[in-house]
Amino acid sequence: MRNSFFALLLLCSLFSCSKKKIEIHANEIITTTTERLNKVKFLNSQIGFIVGGEQYSKPVMLKTLDGGITWNEVQLPLDNERKEIYGFDIFPDGKIVTVGYGGTIFISNDTGRTFQYIQHGSWRALKDVAFRNKDFSYIVGGIGFNSGHLSEFRTDGSGNNQFKTEYGFEIADIDFTDSETAYMSGYGAILKSVDGGITWDFTAAKNDFFKAMTWRNSLEGIAVGYEGSIQKTTNGGTTWKVIRNGNSITKKKVHFLDIEQNGTGTFMVVGEYGCFFVSYDYGDTWKEGEKFTTKDLRGVAFSNLENCFVVGEGGSVFKPKL
Repeated sequence: MRNSFFALLLLCSLFSCSKKKIEIHANEIITTTTERLNKVKFLNSQIGFIVGGEQYSKPVMLKTLDGGITWNEVQLPLDNERKEIYGFDIFPDGKIVTVGYGGTIFISNDTGRTFQYIQHGSWRALKDVAFRNKDFSYIVGGIGFNSGHLSEFRTDGSGNNQFKTEYGFEIADIDFTDSETAYMSGYGAILKSVDGGITWDFTAAKNDFFKAMTWRNSLEGIAVGYEGSIQKTTNGGTTWKVIRNGNSITKKKVHFLDIEQNGTGTFMVVGEYGCFFVSYDYGDTWKEGEKFTTKDLRGVAFSNLENCFVVGEGGSVFKPKL
């Protein structure tokens, strides 16, 4: 009898959660690729890039010059390892660094008109990269949840490209909020540096595989996890408020993969099987969206205050109207 009561309570909770979903219309943008798309970023309201590919055989990069209306494939150097691109970053001057499977790196100094190939000395999976300044970036990665790594990378491709630090858990995301303050997230942890990436300390975040973060400034940020958690800090990671507990049996199981914001309070989280959540109050409260696709949604970015783009499986590019 007691088990039946808790089962009924769980069903009621899940049903009430589904009643709160919001409907958001999304236009699908047709591209020339059917490969998986992992991340999307914009340099400004008109110029943006998408990366992805097939893990063992093909890197893919798309570029827009018209604010995301059309996307054209970028021709990458062919005389190198052909592997999927997992992540990338753009510096305000147009410099680009991508990272991918097997230690593959592409760099551009001319806003993506031409690229140079660099092979990371580890030949291991590189998951994300973030600029510290125009000359240096940091690369993180790992695979299998039990090993991770951090590398310092000269953005001109020179120098010795090897691991700076290795960890016992995968690192999935890295962000610099300024030239000295940085955060990286991964399996069960979020770490912080206040000396430009030289040393790192654990923050109080725990209980999820933190796949992505977004930061308003050096103190205020939100992280999302593969088990469906949303956690927020307003004091630089000293404490984290659990807004959505992905480990709760009363919560619908979702798998988050990315999060981004427009800078004026609107946040969007995307994940597997088309799931997405939206906040309009700087991440304090969230509403689940009615799915506009069942494909995995792997990356999200805002081109300006109003326009948002989501990318995912099968070459999918969507423009939801938030």
